[in-house]
Amino acid sequence: MASPPTACRLAVLLLGVLCSATAVAAARYAPADNHLLACGAEAPAVLPDGRRFVPDSGCASTRLRSPAPTLSSAAPPGSTPPPSPLHASARVFSCRASYDLAVRRRGHHILRLHFYPFGPALSASRFHVGAGGLLLLHNFTASSPVVKEFILPVDSDVVVLTFVPDSGSTAFINAIELLSAPEEIVGDIGTLVTSGGAAQIDGLSSQVFETLYRITIAGRKVTPFNDTLWRTWVNDADFLVGTDSANYKVWSFSGRIAYPKGSRQMTREVAPDNVYSSARSVKPGANVTWGFPVPAGSRYLVRMHFCDIVSKALYELYFNIYINGNLAVKDFDLSSSTGFLAYPYYIDFIVDVEGEGMLKLAIGGLKQSRSDEVSGILNALEIMRMNKTSGGMDGNFPIALDMEYGVSKGIGEFARSLLCGFIFAGLFVALVMLVLRLRTELRNNGTAWSWKPMDSGEGKLAKAYQLVPSKADY
Repeated sequence: MASPPTACRLAVLLLGVLCSATAVAAARYAPADNHLLACGAEAPAVLPDGRRFVPDSGCASTRLRSPAPTLSSAAPPGSTPPPSPLHASARVFSCRASYDLAVRRRGHHILRLHFYPFGPALSASRFHVGAGGLLLLHNFTASSPVVKEFILPVDSDVVVLTFVPDSGSTAFINAIELLSAPEEIVGDIGTLVTSGGAAQIDGLSSQVFETLYRITIAGRKVTPFNDTLWRTWVNDADFLVGTDSANYKVWSFSGRIAYPKGSRQMTREVAPDNVYSSARSVKPGANVTWGFPVPAGSRYLVRMHFCDIVSKALYELYFNIYINGNLAVKDFDLSSSTGFLAYPYYIDFIVDVEGEGMLKLAIGGLKQSRSDEVSGILNALEIMRMNKTSGGMDGNFPIALDMEYGVSKGIGEFARSLLCGFIFAGLFVALVMLVLRLRTELRNNGTAWSWKPMDSGEGKLAKAYQLVPSKADY
């Protein structure tokens, strides 16, 4: 049995843990819009991170529209268990169909589309996907499990997510996420890097972004459970290119990551603590390079995350940043940007990729660094593709994303409107026919409306309306 002092210490410890857990729960991001749909499912799907996806057929804030019946497909019995509860069912479309997702707060939203082809028919599907009139996926096929993530500006009260099967094919979707993005997740200014140098550009907040890579440098995989925006960050080891292990060092940090108080740019929603708690450093005079295959002929946003978890004092690190061999930042001094150690910081670079479709990023150590072992670091990075035109991520294609009137208003509403129109037209025609028939009958009876003095029966003249023969009818 524990002694009273020991019991008191345990009570204080438990209270501290409880307070910490409460603070973390209170600080967790709560999006104004948070649509979580398990498409084709008959019951909610609960994920390990605690999120609850509801069936798409019974959600009050969502409406599924299609001129033809949609199919609810389930994984074949006896097949390999799916890796996620979201992959147990799918909604299959044989023709164009749309989801109407209600929006409470306009602004940037994160859209994630989950595709898991658990049968040959789904693997063979070819289709297009659009949102808000913008074509996100063109001639898309999902032969393996994939999650497509987009960040898009929303300026309406409804996001219309449209699926258009290719001719003779079908479309499908396993799960949909649409959540409000924090304001700080998308900046408006970036650094455009070209062979001629680097220059600032603005207008990024009006663009649509498709996330291609989200990387934690030298750290463990970060799952949605440990990210306030439910993102996944993978390790960078598979993307190191031509780098001698003697040129870099791996770091792990167990201390506290500090965020600037009141900052609207740097919060835990930009990136979680986990990705800032690890880094790969470069020695003075050496380079560390990463390479990422990307579609050629597109523009990309490259967000590089830095957090000095290796220095013992400020102003010890000086290094260069290169993108596709071009100098993006010369003599970068992280301490001058943050003013503190273990403070997160990021830079948004914009780059056009042509030719072989490879995006290469590098940090180069400078000898003016105070340490002989560490000159520069990188903690995490993200690569996002930007939309080519106002019509789509891959350009403009003749694909109608807007539903026809009868479908866009809903079959029931369209039928009611059509019925009301027929009734109004019928009443109008009946009234016209009644007037014409009355005039015809009056002519046939030899009468017309006339007025003349008449005897009231009391020897007095009175004025009254009466039917009298018309001379024209004789």
